[in-house]
Amino acid sequence: MRRILQFVPTLVQGDATGGHALMIAKSLEAMGLETKIYVEEVKSNQIGGATRFTNYARENRPDDILIYHLAAPSAIADFLSSRSETLVVVYHNITPSRFFEPWDQVAATGQIWARAQLSRLAPRTTLGLPVSKFNQEELIELGYGETRVVPILLDPSVFASGSDEKVDCALRENRSRGRTNFLFVGRLVPNKAQHNLIAALGAYNKIYSREAILHLVGRPFSREYLMFLKEIAKKLEVEENVNFTMGVSAEELSSYYKGSDAMICLSEHEGFCVPLLEAMYNDLPVAAFNSSAIAETMGGAGILIQKNDPVTTAVAMDRIVTDNQLRSFVKDQMKLRLEQLSLSACRHTLYEALSGLEPSLAIHAGVK
Repeated sequence: MRRILQFVPTLVQGDATGGHALMIAKSLEAMGLETKIYVEEVKSNQIGGATRFTNYARENRPDDILIYHLAAPSAIADFLSSRSETLVVVYHNITPSRFFEPWDQVAATGQIWARAQLSRLAPRTTLGLPVSKFNQEELIELGYGETRVVPILLDPSVFASGSDEKVDCALRENRSRGRTNFLFVGRLVPNKAQHNLIAALGAYNKIYSREAILHLVGRPFSREYLMFLKEIAKKLEVEENVNFTMGVSAEELSSYYKGSDAMICLSEHEGFCVPLLEAMYNDLPVAAFNSSAIAETMGGAGILIQKNDPVTTAVAMDRIVTDNQLRSFVKDQMKLRLEQLSLSACRHTLYEALSGLEPSLAIHAGVK
């Protein structure tokens, strides 16, 4: 059997790209395949075993299958482009540079670099594994040959790690005072449009209630964007209603998912959006703006917001928390969607996609 080795920029808590790589490794190991993960930089807070990518140059075998997770600019892409082993690209999506240009020119340039790397790897790649059809279309446009959609492999047991008593208490206290807990999980970054979420909260509190709280779970990508968000909250007189968590532990994240009333997502560019699936696993109804891969990931399990303006979003926010019949229907749809994107189902898709390169996986994929 051929070795299947993965390359990913980092392996840290809360990173969907690294999490997908870890679950792929576990899935391959379960099939008796030899696998390993290489990273651009070994960090002190790394989760899972991995070694620096340059080590591969002295550990390689000619028949290796190399899987590269592309979501950001990385020296790994340039390293792999010059090698001859079979290459598989897992495409997580690259955020267009226009979202970063007003805030951070270095970050914007990095996105342009990443897209150039994605294009340059097209003729070198044997198989593309985009995590969504939305991403698949981009790969096809760039000249990638064979592509197969393999959704993110998410292990729901991550939410069995416990909860945080302080967060649980705060959410219960809000609810006892009639304050709705709205949640959004994701790095504070312009394409995820937390500025629109705060504007929507302002509209919601004026139209329906002045007591609702918006919990923004995620670290800021820049001080400038964080200050911008705080200025908007102050201008709209909801600065006391926005909870900037600045990042959370696994236990705190579990508590926010389990204790909130609804997940609201107004992101303008996503290649998959893992938090939508995480919300479903925690029985938390979702209302999200219909952009990029959002509708594809939701699969009908939630409210799709067609117009991204504060009042339209406020109406959706009210419906998702007050219409019990709608909430019941959404939760039923969530269960169906979770079956479609279950770990076992996505593993089967992965095995099937890779079976052409490693025939031993064909048995597990049911491929004749």
